[in-house]
Amino acid sequence: MSLSRCLSVLLLVLALPVAAQVKPLPAPSPLDAPPKDAIETATGIYYKVLKPAPAPVTHTRGDFIEFTVNVWSADGETRINGQQAGKILTSMRRLVNEQPAMVRVIKSTPIGETRRWWVDAERMKPGYPGMPDLAHVFDITVHGEKDPTRAPPDVAAPPADAIRTASGLAYKVLERGNRAPGHPSAMDHVRVHYTGWTPAGQVFDSSLHKDKPATFPLQNLIAGWREGILLMQRGDSFRFWIPGHLAYDNVPGNQAPKGMLVFDVTLLAFGPMAPIQQPLDADGKVPDSAQ
Repeated sequence: MSLSRCLSVLLLVLALPVAAQVKPLPAPSPLDAPPKDAIETATGIYYKVLKPAPAPVTHTRGDFIEFTVNVWSADGETRINGQQAGKILTSMRRLVNEQPAMVRVIKSTPIGETRRWWVDAERMKPGYPGMPDLAHVFDITVHGEKDPTRAPPDVAAPPADAIRTASGLAYKVLERGNRAPGHPSAMDHVRVHYTGWTPAGQVFDSSLHKDKPATFPLQNLIAGWREGILLMQRGDSFRFWIPGHLAYDNVPGNQAPKGMLVFDVTLLAFGPMAPIQQPLDADGKVPDSAQ
């Protein structure tokens, strides 16, 4: 899974309010309160070590952390299935306000260790949409830190297996999405996660650093994006090598670098333009309030 999609998956998974959307897992016991042999932390949450971390024990310090997790609420419902969600890459800055309990759990679990955490209902707040007012149990393994904006090894030039178009655009398919039918049209808004590099590997822009996807009118973007995104379907992740004449070489006054640029783009949603710019909903449509 591409790193930008991992971040998007986390935001979706943590927002799932309906247990039917998640494959159920056998719930551990107890769920409603920690057992007597659980260890209390200074923040008032409890844990047990299921699999110790390898020596030497280290903790994550960076912003982007990768982990796997199973989550149950005290009513026995599976809220996150780690086999279903896979490895999750998330920004701690993003979670601080939305899921503070997750931040405490992730930051307190050493790299490589699996712990079971009991978090009471009050410390779960504000929580995810539709969250029951119940304690939750987390089985979490922290895998370490990753920089989702680190330059790929082929950033200097399109590789031999890249597809080239008549305009000079080159691209590779990094991952196919859910293959929902249809492509964006030239007049659509698109919602994307993206990172842009110079051929030297320098990051000059990234939605991941801004902690949220970007929504653009496709017709307002550089020619390389306009051509490339029309090739994509919802959920696809592509890498584009965009020559200068399709990027910013002919855009006066723009502060972006000149010459060839490389972008990793994940298309999350698309839909028709509205009188005012609004984020697209989960189905890629403009909300009714914006019509």
